[in-house]
Amino acid sequence: MRLGSHPARLVAAFGLGLAAIAPVAALAAEVVLYSSNNVDAIKVVTDLFGKKHPDIKISTVRAGTGALMQRMKAEAGNPLGDIVWSGGVATLGAYKELFAPYRSPEAAAVPAAFRGPDDLWLGVNHHLMIIMVNDKALKGMPAPRSWSELFDPRWKGKVIVADPERSGTAYAALYGINEVHGNDGLAKLAQNVTVTPSSSAVYEAVAKGEFPVGITLETAAYEYVAGGMKDVRIVYPAEGAVLLAEGMVIIKGAKHLPEAQKLYDFLASREAQEELFKTVYRRPIRQDIDVTKLSTLPAISAVKTIAIDEAKAASAQPAFLGTWKAAIAAVK
Repeated sequence: MRLGSHPARLVAAFGLGLAAIAPVAALAAEVVLYSSNNVDAIKVVTDLFGKKHPDIKISTVRAGTGALMQRMKAEAGNPLGDIVWSGGVATLGAYKELFAPYRSPEAAAVPAAFRGPDDLWLGVNHHLMIIMVNDKALKGMPAPRSWSELFDPRWKGKVIVADPERSGTAYAALYGINEVHGNDGLAKLAQNVTVTPSSSAVYEAVAKGEFPVGITLETAAYEYVAGGMKDVRIVYPAEGAVLLAEGMVIIKGAKHLPEAQKLYDFLASREAQEELFKTVYRRPIRQDIDVTKLSTLPAISAVKTIAIDEAKAASAQPAFLGTWKAAIAAVK
């Protein structure tokens, strides 16, 4: 058929083509995930979620929690993300004006202490800030058994920690240590530590033997233990491992709200949290998952912990970071 012939038929055919395409386009859905998690954890989620919701595409933006919060703040007038997974709730509390409330049907399995006020966030996993040790790198030195031992000058240059201004988990760890030992203890610790910009640099350096000791996440250290690195182990400090919850939030003004809520529900589910623990060792926050049956880690109830008042930690963040910077600046 020549292009010029039967214009009515051509229009009708074109119209039918559009009608055939339109339903396919309508099925396309997306959710934009802002995440501070590593690529392995994100892959677990995208793979599992994709099987349950093949019609929803997850687009991921990765950055540190602090950087993501600043990005959300800058985008408040035109949000480009839909959901944040995950961030230390001490950090999240300082940005609650950026979050939209949502009550997930999965929230009932999460202890009340780890559900945000007005359903602004929901805890998804526990983190314990512990002492990660590389026995080979210790070169015969006895491993520290407490936070206070790290204040001793003999540990100068042997301890690595992330920058609490860039790492929400490092902030929680140092804040917890300060709660027990005060500014004097914090100043002594500052004299001995090497500060690195990212959390991952801490556990990677200890695993490689570049530092014998790191203040880091149980999750990160256990990955090396479970992987068979015999020189690496976890020390739960005598005063208590610093306990913090990591949470997720839906961004206020999210452009893909129904999809964001589905992802939020999935991240809170037993299926997702069990798989994340088995694959990347993220300690689940749900009360119906027993980690001792899935790993060699102790139950959280068997570990002495330092609990953090999340609201207090959030409001104290600017002053605390000022104290920490002054302590680092005073290092001799």
